[in-house]
Amino acid sequence: MNQNKFYTDMHCHIMPGVDDGAKDMNMSLKMLHIAADNHIKTIILTPHNTAAHRCVSVEGIKQRLIDLQQNAERDGIQIKLYPGNELFYDSTLPERLSTGRAMTLAGSSYALIEFDPSSAFSYIRDGLSAVSYEGFRPILAHVERYQALLMQVDRAKELVRAGTCIQVNANAVVPNLFRPDTKFVNKLLREGLVHFVATDAHRDSGRAPYLKNCADYLYYKYEESYVDRLLFGHAGMVLQNSKI
Repeated sequence: MNQNKFYTDMHCHIMPGVDDGAKDMNMSLKMLHIAADNHIKTIILTPHNTAAHRCVSVEGIKQRLIDLQQNAERDGIQIKLYPGNELFYDSTLPERLSTGRAMTLAGSSYALIEFDPSSAFSYIRDGLSAVSYEGFRPILAHVERYQALLMQVDRAKELVRAGTCIQVNANAVVPNLFRPDTKFVNKLLREGLVHFVATDAHRDSGRAPYLKNCADYLYYKYEESYVDRLLFGHAGMVLQNSKI
C-alpha cells in the first residue's frame, strides 16, 4: 500500500446503536481505530433506511454523527465523518428522498441504494431509473450481491450507461476460490465499470473496516490513477457534489 495515500470509506455502518452495525459507542471507536490503521481518513456513515422498518431519523443521524465525531477526537482519531444512508429500494424511495425523510451521501445528490439480493434485473434497473428521474444520482451498493447481475457484465454496463455508479465491497475484490463473486468484481474492474470500493463494515471484527489488503492488491493489479479514483477520488467528487 502506498503510505502517502489516504482513503475515503463511503459505505460503512459505524454509527452506534442504530442498525445491524456498531452496537454501541465503544464498538464504533474500535472500528474507527481499525479504519485509521487502514489509512481511511474520511468516512460517510450509511445506516440503513427502509420503509418497512423503523429507522433512525435524519435528525437522529446528524446528532449521532456529532457525538461520534466528538468521541473520536477525544480518542485521538483523525477521521472526518459525514452523514448518509444506505437506502433499501421500494417504490416509496424517490418520495422519501425528495421529502428529506431519507438521506443522500453527505448532502450531495448521490444516493447509495441497495436491493434484495434476489431482485430481478428489470426491478433493479427500473428502480435506479426512478431515483434518477427525481434528480438524484444513484450508486448501486455492493453490486456483487445481486443474483441477476452476478457474472452479467453487460447488465452492469447497461446500468452505468444509464447513469448509475457501481460500488463493490473491499472483501469481494481480492480473488478467492471460495468466493465466486470476486471473479465478477475483477471483471468489472478490468472493464472500468467500478466507481467505488468501500468496506461496508458492520463491526470491529470480521466485517471490520479493513482496506489495506484490498488497496495493496488493487495498486498491484490496476493502473494507479484508476485505483485512486476507486479509493478516494470519486468519493471526493461526491463530497463536492460534482459529476463523476
